[in-house]
Amino acid sequence: MQRCATRLRRSVQRLDPFFPVGADRLQKLAPEQQDDIDAFLKRFEQLVLTLQDQVFIGLAIREGEDSREMSRRDVTELMERLGAIPSARQFRDFVAVRNRLAHLYPEDPARQAANLNAAYHAAPHLLQTSEQVGGFAAPPNDASSGGAAAS
Repeated sequence: MQRCATRLRRSVQRLDPFFPVGADRLQKLAPEQQDDIDAFLKRFEQLVLTLQDQVFIGLAIREGEDSREMSRRDVTELMERLGAIPSARQFRDFVAVRNRLAHLYPEDPARQAANLNAAYHAAPHLLQTSEQVGGFAAPPNDASSGGAAAS
């Protein structure tokens, strides 16, 4: 999860001068900029899916929940109740953005630009959520054994 977040953060920083992007500008990007956007989109998608399908499930199991009987929405609600994420609604919004990104609209540059802008706007919040999940997932610092928590 941390590696996904680090890469997404790097993409956000790299693309900062290009956003917000309009349909006209999107069609005129240089190949290197198109590659940067492709990387950003993949990293956004990867972080959402890693949190949702791996980390949240692992945390549910750690907390004694049988996630096999839970929908993704139920697991997300559990993460909010546990304090692993700040808002289940916000995380569902990240998933909705990710789902829109998964659909290509090659003949609709305005729709592509709107989806890109939504992901770019959501990315800092997704990264903050990832940091909160990382803090929740980290093992507690056990002072009696002299060990430090893994990062």
